[in-house]
Amino acid sequence: MMDERTEGSVSIVGFRRGKLLSLIAGLLMIAGLMGAGGAHAALSFQSVGIGLNQPPTTDASGTNFVLNVDGTFVTPQFQRQAGSHPDLTVSFSLPTSDNLPPESVRDVDVDLPVGFAGGTVGIAECDPAELSGIGGVQAGINCPTAAQVGIVEIHTASGAGSTQVKAPVYNLQHGPDVPARFGFNWLGVMSTITPRVRPGDYGISSGSFAIAQVQPIQSVRVTLWGVPADPIHDSLRAKQGKFLIDGPLYGPAVGCEEGCSFSAPVGISPLYGLLHPNGSATTTDAPAVPLLTEPTACSDQPLAFVVRGDSWEEPGVWDTRTLTADESGVPFTLEGCERVPFDPTANARPLAHAADSPTGLDAEVNVPQPQDPHGISPADVRKVKMTFPQGMSVSPSSAAGLGACSPAQIGLGTNEAPSCPASSDLGTVTIDTPLLAEPLEGRMILATQNDNPFHSLIALYLVAQGPGFYLKLPGKVDLDQNTGQLTATFDNTPQLPFSRLRVHFNGGPQAPLSTPLRCGTYTTRIELTSWASESPVTQESPFEIDENCTPKPFNPSFTAGTTNPQGGQYSPFTFALTREDGMPLFSRIRTALPGGLLANISSVQQCGEAQAAAGSCPVASKIGTTSALAGAGGLPLPVSGSVYLTGPYKGAPFGLSIAVPTAGQAGPFDLGDVVVRAGLYIDPSDTHVTVSADPLPTILQGIPLRLRQVAVDIDRPQFTLNPTNCDRKAILGSFTALEGATSDQSVPFQVSGCDQLGFKPKLKISLKGNMNRTKNPALTATLKAPKGEANIAKTTVILPEAQYIDNSHISNPCTRVQFYAGDCPKGSILGKATAYSPLLDKPLSGPVYFRSNGGARELPDLVADLNGQIHVTLVGFIDSVKTGPETSRVRTRFANVPDAPVSKFTIKLAGGKKGLIENSRNLCSFTPRATVQMTGQNGKAHNTNLKLGTSCGKAKPRKK
Repeated sequence: MMDERTEGSVSIVGFRRGKLLSLIAGLLMIAGLMGAGGAHAALSFQSVGIGLNQPPTTDASGTNFVLNVDGTFVTPQFQRQAGSHPDLTVSFSLPTSDNLPPESVRDVDVDLPVGFAGGTVGIAECDPAELSGIGGVQAGINCPTAAQVGIVEIHTASGAGSTQVKAPVYNLQHGPDVPARFGFNWLGVMSTITPRVRPGDYGISSGSFAIAQVQPIQSVRVTLWGVPADPIHDSLRAKQGKFLIDGPLYGPAVGCEEGCSFSAPVGISPLYGLLHPNGSATTTDAPAVPLLTEPTACSDQPLAFVVRGDSWEEPGVWDTRTLTADESGVPFTLEGCERVPFDPTANARPLAHAADSPTGLDAEVNVPQPQDPHGISPADVRKVKMTFPQGMSVSPSSAAGLGACSPAQIGLGTNEAPSCPASSDLGTVTIDTPLLAEPLEGRMILATQNDNPFHSLIALYLVAQGPGFYLKLPGKVDLDQNTGQLTATFDNTPQLPFSRLRVHFNGGPQAPLSTPLRCGTYTTRIELTSWASESPVTQESPFEIDENCTPKPFNPSFTAGTTNPQGGQYSPFTFALTREDGMPLFSRIRTALPGGLLANISSVQQCGEAQAAAGSCPVASKIGTTSALAGAGGLPLPVSGSVYLTGPYKGAPFGLSIAVPTAGQAGPFDLGDVVVRAGLYIDPSDTHVTVSADPLPTILQGIPLRLRQVAVDIDRPQFTLNPTNCDRKAILGSFTALEGATSDQSVPFQVSGCDQLGFKPKLKISLKGNMNRTKNPALTATLKAPKGEANIAKTTVILPEAQYIDNSHISNPCTRVQFYAGDCPKGSILGKATAYSPLLDKPLSGPVYFRSNGGARELPDLVADLNGQIHVTLVGFIDSVKTGPETSRVRTRFANVPDAPVSKFTIKLAGGKKGLIENSRNLCSFTPRATVQMTGQNGKAHNTNLKLGTSCGKAKPRKK
């Protein structure tokens, strides 16, 4: 069918269809040896035609047509069979006025439908010098017969009439910048047709440009043979070394040599020659390989050919025609996709075979491509989906130094060379295609996170360079958010054939993938879908992980301590936990610090809960840094962050917010801020600190972290305080693996120089109230400790002989159960205690109870229950000590005082009806003294015979 609007005056040839990169070409034949002269006008086609012609059926010899009983040719059952190899005809004509076209053809270009392709592999080539010739009319006689791929018919016009010329079209030698080139010669002038690959849809466009103005062209008809070496074309085939001039091919005779002419048999279509006993047909022994192949995708919508052309008079002003049916009006609708073969195979195997190690990957897809000239080409691959086994995951180790390619750098939809950084390369790509003699080679590139066609965390670009074009295919990588399982998908790949696609992901310690944690047989599931069918072909590719199979016990390396071991001094504190490859993964960390290793809470602004949860605490709350190593292998990814002090967390009086930003640290990835919370629990009896962290993250946005090391440095100045006790101690660690295994460890801890610390606390005790015998005075004791001295370890106070415990006031002591439940009876309260520490913002205070000790001692214990920012219980043991044969004195011993700095401590015991102490004589009759024995945490003693303050001599004010 001739369309009424098109631009261009050139012939086209479609190239054999190819998949995934290498499409050689379509073909456009411009037969326009242009004529000078004519009016200044834009090109306007009078008619444009496209023909797809299946050759008539031949017998078993391939040389004789099979005829119907009426003498007509037997034609194939499917005239529009997908994947077949038809002849392609492109024709156009120009209007004439006074036998001359009104314009001169300059450029003609044709867009072949997506999937319509051609390949010249296996077809002989003609040297362009042989086609152009040196002696004018002798041009082309030296082109090999096997290099002919079609014919061209040209009608030229002049004032005296018109001339028809036929000439052979040859496959020409070409450079690396184009996939193919065709040409023909007429009267010593060579015209070429150059196919090219369109960016974006990877269809073929083919054209002739800057056509020489030799004679005005009226019409052109180019036919490219689907199978050039098929004997059915022999009667239209030129003979090498003979210049054929007589007959339908070459026009009027001009000194024809003997045996050089022939005529086509009468009644035979000009598209197909027929070996005829009366003809001089030329044969070839070249292999019968297809040049052209129709798409392998069927659709209700017909294929569309676009023809356009412009003129020398108005260059760039195009007449464009879109053709969806042939010259007989038959739509270009393909059929028979169910007959298109598709038998691919695929495999994917890691390079490493050791468990829990970084690995590269080799993946391969094979699609057999038999070059059957009379058969149907295999379907092109539309979709490749690889689902890797669970345990095969992205390796964090690969992120260090890794780059990514932006949309501007990759240039999808353009034929520009990608400018992606070398650091974004993950591996290499090799593609073998029947369309090209040499394989396509290229790179597998990491796309920029979220800024890619899928807006996904991970996407890939498969890039390969062909002759004159770049193949750029985006692929999506899906990550299971809970397991890290990988699925890679390349969908809507170009409708072009390939026989083998090989992808190699780099190996080594920074390889992009990690093997499973355990040995065994694993299977990758590969689904391959063609353009001819929606039903995928499924392949299973097993592989073995059979090295480093012996499970390692969960026994991570643990170190901790202060960097300055001077007793009573501030010092940074460090902690590190490290595991080997093959060892179970970290889950929980719990660390108990020794008594006396404390922190100056009062010096830091506590981070609020909302900020702590988000990892956005202010600098004023920062107390240190954290670092971690993530990923298997010898080069795990290092990341670092900050440690902040927070307020209460999960029942602990203080907490930590450990925040690690991944942006700028995980190569091109930003996985957000990783925040781990921890509670700082204070033991009320000795104030030792236990740090209990929430479960460590094991996977971020589908990337298993495989943490190798977790470290914390608390390095805020004047924050971490060493004990004043230089005895050997230990830092305890309790670690839990992801699978439940535990490891309890300890590292020695000991400071030095405690003997250099002073120890001279000051204690004052006063009695207030009735000093007479049998009375119960109130008691107030105030302790002050100079700054920088050793903390108190023990304190014993022995009251004067004149004082003893009033048993009538201890009838309702608090039981231990009631005490720990916070439900002591009011009658058990003896007074109040208050402690001031330079490490806390506010003092601790609370009631003093008489608390049962379960019968361990005769008298109940004296317990100060101090509350505030932390909770501390100070227990005093009350008993009597003999001071003579007939005398004894009340003794109170605080034998386990926490190694914590206390600047002031006050205890007030009630008198009167609630008084615990009773006078056995009038205290004003003598000077009462208490024996005080105090021992520092450094072992130094400070003993005094303390004079008690009394109310003696203090007159009561008289009533008026």
